[in-house]
Amino acid sequence: MPPKDQFMMMNLYRLNSQYRRVLLLAAALMLAGCASSGSEQGAPEQGTVIEAQRIAEAAAAARAAEERARIAAAEAERERQAAAARQQAEQRAQAEAAAQAQAEREAAARAQAAAEQRQRQAEAAQVARIAELEAEIAAARASTGTVATANGKLEEAIAAAEELLEVLNAEQLKYGNTNAAGEPVEPLQKELIADLEARKDSLKQEAQALTQQ
Repeated sequence: MPPKDQFMMMNLYRLNSQYRRVLLLAAALMLAGCASSGSEQGAPEQGTVIEAQRIAEAAAAARAAEERARIAAAEAERERQAAAARQQAEQRAQAEAAAQAQAEREAAARAQAAAEQRQRQAEAAQVARIAELEAEIAAARASTGTVATANGKLEEAIAAAEELLEVLNAEQLKYGNTNAAGEPVEPLQKELIADLEARKDSLKQEAQALTQQ
C-alpha cells in the first residue's frame, strides 16, 4: 500500500478510537448524573445538560471527521486505481509500440533479403547468358574454322583436279606419236596420274566430312 494510503488508514483508526472514547465518556457522565440526581435532589441540572451537549457535539465532530477520513481514503483508493490503470495503459502502449517496431524491422529485413535474392538471381542469369553467348561465339568460330578448313580442302582438291587435268591433257597429246603397237612413244605417267587422282579424292572426302560436322 502506498505511504499516502497508509497514513489515511492510520488517521481513520485514530478517529474511530477517539469516537469510542467520547461515547464511553458520555455514558459515564450520564450514569454519574443519574446517580447524583438520586442522592442530591434539587441540584442544578444545567451543568449536566451542557456537558451532554458538549459530548454530543464532540461525537458529531468525530463522526464527521470519520466520514471525511473515509471519503479521503476512498478518493485515495480511486486515485491509486486510476494511476495503476494509467500505468497499465502506458505499459500496453509501450509493448504495442515495441511489437510494431519489431514487426517493421522484420518486414524491412525480409524486404532486404528478397531484394538481395532478386539481385543474386539477376546476376546469375546474366552470368548464364554471358556463358551461353560465349559458347555460341566459340561454336560459331569453330564452325567458321571448320568451314574454312573444308574450303581449304576443297581448294586443294580443285588444285589437284586441275593438275590432274593438265597431266591428262599432256598424256592425251602423247597418243599423237605412237609405235606400231599403237602405244605412245613417250611413256605415260601412270603413277603420277594415280597419285593425283587419289589425292583429289582424299581431299574431296575430307572436305565433305568437315562440312557434315
